Amino acid sequence: MSFDQQNDFPLEWLRHTSPYINTHRGKTFVVWLSDELLDRELFKHLIHDLTLLSHLGIRLVLVHGMRSQIDEALKANNIQTTFANPAGTQGEHAEVRITTSEMLPSVHSVLGNIRSQIESAFSTGLPNTPMSGSRVTLCSGNFVVAKPYGVRDGIDYGHTGEIRKVRTQTINDLLNLGIIVLISPVGYSPTGELFNLHAEDVATQTAIDLTADKLIFLHHQTDELAAALGNTREISVGPHGVQQVLPDELHRLKSVVHNCATACQRGVNRCHIVSSLQDGALLKEIFTRDGSGLLIDSGNYDSIRPATHRDVAGIKALIQPLINDGILLDRSEQDLERKISEFFVAEREGSVIGCASLTRYHTQAEVGCLAVHPDFRASGKATEMLQHLIEEAAAEGCKQLFALSTRSGDWFREQGFVPGDLATVPVDESRLANNRGSKLYVLDLA
Repeated sequence: MSFDQQNDFPLEWLRHTSPYINTHRGKTFVVWLSDELLDRELFKHLIHDLTLLSHLGIRLVLVHGMRSQIDEALKANNIQTTFANPAGTQGEHAEVRITTSEMLPSVHSVLGNIRSQIESAFSTGLPNTPMSGSRVTLCSGNFVVAKPYGVRDGIDYGHTGEIRKVRTQTINDLLNLGIIVLISPVGYSPTGELFNLHAEDVATQTAIDLTADKLIFLHHQTDELAAALGNTREISVGPHGVQQVLPDELHRLKSVVHNCATACQRGVNRCHIVSSLQDGALLKEIFTRDGSGLLIDSGNYDSIRPATHRDVAGIKALIQPLINDGILLDRSEQDLERKISEFFVAEREGSVIGCASLTRYHTQAEVGCLAVHPDFRASGKATEMLQHLIEEAAAEGCKQLFALSTRSGDWFREQGFVPGDLATVPVDESRLANNRGSKLYVLDLA
């Protein structure tokens, strides 16, 4: 039996995934693992998924949390733990642990146990799994230089610290060898002192310093986050940052969202908050068009740009259903190749999700072949593309934009176009003879 005859082979999924595999190869992802995740059954499945990402050529840096494990160790040793709320940290950290010298043995013990747990998981042969026989090398170490958090509001935070420097050159050297880098939420001073750090901060600063392509937080409260944001799936970070206000009980998520906004504003294009409770959520977020979690981006998630010859197949796939329905004139891939300089495409995660052509006739220009993927037709993408063409035409000195359409007249009129006379536009006679009853709509730019 051939693969495409087997009902359980994800043929269409694989086809849709291939552009993302190509896009992500060689890119750097920093992934934060919540402390709660480490003790869940799904952790072993996540190891399989991370191994797969590594074998697909993604450069992985993992940062693990350990707050709950420290809490348990301190409780077992009858050591009281205290948190404080430093002034000026609202929106960043609602509470900061005061790490005393008495706590350090517990911190060391937890640190060693978690590193051993993760290293062991990646060293397992993964028998009877999709990644059976796969091997990856994991490297942990003193990648973070830290300094004391100090005395604030009269409170000495002891061995709680702040990040002073991330050793990016060493991390990049390891990533270039195909090694997964594991970073713990601790840092060391030049004198060898250990400082307890916020894992979220370590992941964020590492992503910023590496100019990572993605910063991903695997968190157990994504359902609560989605509800608090009205089930929003995407947030673009403007000059004032993320404006959404989360309830106080989600204070740890406030820290995560704040860190995502900071990362986006400082060079990381895309941050993701993905469920740590859903098997395969990470793969779905990375390899599907709409993902599974919350995307926080720098405003450059979707881009509209001039088309290149590499976009021909994507354009053809977009317009073919409209050609089949008689909405657009048929265009072969050869036709598209010849006219590619007239086209613009909207791109998301390396995939073409919209296209349009702009044909110039001195002081007039024609909008044509406007198509948007069905998943994005309700998102305003067509209007965004048209606005881009208007700006292009105006910048080139065009005084009028026009479009020929059989079914989209109402939409063009909503965009400010008005009906016009075909005799007033510079379209050749052969085109008019085959216009299928198209009507003219014009927009004055002057």
